[in-house]
Amino acid sequence: MILFLLTSLTAKSQTNINSVPFTLMESGHIIIQAKVDGVEGKFIFDTGAGHNLLFKKFAEKLNPKKSYNFFIAHRATGEALTVLIHYAKDLIIGNQHFKNQLYSTFDLEFGDIDGLISLQAFQNTPITIDYEKQTLSFDELTAADKRKYIDIQIANYADKALDIFTNVKLNDKISAQVLLDAGAGKNSFWLNARFMEPLQLDSTQFDIQDRKSEFDSTKSNKFLIGTIASIKTENDLAKVVNPKTFFVEGLIYEGKTSIEWLGKKISISLPEKKIFIIK
Repeated sequence: MILFLLTSLTAKSQTNINSVPFTLMESGHIIIQAKVDGVEGKFIFDTGAGHNLLFKKFAEKLNPKKSYNFFIAHRATGEALTVLIHYAKDLIIGNQHFKNQLYSTFDLEFGDIDGLISLQAFQNTPITIDYEKQTLSFDELTAADKRKYIDIQIANYADKALDIFTNVKLNDKISAQVLLDAGAGKNSFWLNARFMEPLQLDSTQFDIQDRKSEFDSTKSNKFLIGTIASIKTENDLAKVVNPKTFFVEGLIYEGKTSIEWLGKKISISLPEKKIFIIK
């Protein structure tokens, strides 16, 4: 009995150690605590970030060395951003300790948020998002956890940025590959404006807006805003009916969506190229 209790307590302790709480904002953004080179901050966990981005005020605390290496990142709207590349000796999230992590900086303020944490650190570590318990966990999954899944495709840009995609079905007839972007918040569905024709949609029935870039006010994209009948995973595990949809001119992907619609508890496994739908 004593041995059983000790084993049980140890298992619970390990489970707690291998998870970190997050704050789920009303917008659907996941906010986590992390340390970069010993400096603690608040970050958005963003599967669409490509790589870690630290906002200027936080980055200055790290006193990064001058860098001549750079990366030209493209936002989903096609806007090019040239950023200098730095490396942090340590990135710590809960009990997960990642060495030599790439990051860039940008002069941007977003309340008390210090930056974006991407999927780059998790190339060998599956990460489970539990929206009900509001935790990120890093435990190994059971066979039962892995029964339901969707396949994902990984875009790795010379080890300087990493994105994930999956194939979806639009209105039960058109296939599209979409970027999976936790940084979009919740209920975010963007499609390339090219899909309006094959979906036989009348653009005059959509609200048309020109939206300026948050990074460069001289740049803008046309958004056609309305609804489609449905979007679902190819294997029918997740489906949204009549989602508000943004058809974007200049979108560099076929589509881009948030990830909360996939399930209440999901695990992203880059090594297995799958997202497991646990709940």
